[in-house]
Amino acid sequence: MHDIISMMTPLCQVKSPGSESASTAYLQGYEKDGKKDGMKMSCAVLAGGLSTRMGTDKALVHRNDKPLIESVVGVAKGVFDDVFIISSRHGSDKWMGLTVVPDVIDVRSPLVGIASALLCSDSPFVFVLACDMLFVTEESVRHVVTHVGQEDIVVPRGVTGYEPLHAVYGRACLAPALSLIEKRRYKIRDLYAFVKVRELGEHPVFQNGTRSVFSNINTMDDLRAAGGT
Repeated sequence: MHDIISMMTPLCQVKSPGSESASTAYLQGYEKDGKKDGMKMSCAVLAGGLSTRMGTDKALVHRNDKPLIESVVGVAKGVFDDVFIISSRHGSDKWMGLTVVPDVIDVRSPLVGIASALLCSDSPFVFVLACDMLFVTEESVRHVVTHVGQEDIVVPRGVTGYEPLHAVYGRACLAPALSLIEKRRYKIRDLYAFVKVRELGEHPVFQNGTRSVFSNINTMDDLRAAGGT
């Protein structure tokens, strides 16, 4: 694990220039254990996937004249003071005015993205969102965040299973995530055995009209069905 950590250190330095606490976000206007605000949380949008089924970078495909990722970022900004992007694909330390943090190792895996976000955030919790969750809403994000307590992960679980890219991860997830990565075990579900997990059941807030907020845009057919170009 030492080798992985030594690789990570210079990568995380891109998070801080020009800001006293660039990776710390404060949850806006939440009631938590009788207290307003004060809960530090960042939001990381994962955008470094291979987009194999799409055939092109799906973060950049358009719907309603704007890239998918812009829609997701807009929702995240409505909830969090600080939003950053995890990606090794886009060759810049800024994108849409946001800090871009590269993946800690050159493996395209959401678990690597989660570890990268946790390592490079000052916050004790990070909300992780996929860049192609086109139907995500501020309400669905808030619902998950307001259930943060003593657990290390707060994740929705419905009839199709866990939704790990619309979930909160605590700092305690970092060490076991790095250990799994070192062993080349890249499934997010494997992380759950090593930390405390709170599952959230089905709820109306997880529907956006007729669509699940967890729906991904994986193919051009998915995009056309969503009204994309």
